Amino acid sequence: MMNEPVQGQLLRQIGYDMAGNPMYAEPAPVQYAPPPPAPLQPIKVHPWGAYIAGGCLGLLALTLVVVLVLFVVFGLTVFAAILGLVVVALTICVLVLRGMWQDYQRSR
Repeated sequence: MMNEPVQGQLLRQIGYDMAGNPMYAEPAPVQYAPPPPAPLQPIKVHPWGAYIAGGCLGLLALTLVVVLVLFVVFGLTVFAAILGLVVVALTICVLVLRGMWQDYQRSR
């Protein structure tokens, strides 16, 4: 029935109904205590000087790597240009020598 006490809750009896059944008051809502505030954490000290020094060293290392890569790329382009000149010079030498060989063969 609606007026029966709920198991595990302490209810206050307020009387009886017409059939002689006991009537109980509604249970009071459970009020929870708010959680205590978290204790303040101590202020953490950051080593800003170390952070700045690390950033400067990282920037220096990155600059060094970029310069080395540029030197390698520039060296490869110079090598390619020299190789092109050598190929052209060898081609001219081969053509001149072939012409001289043909002239020599005709004169014999």
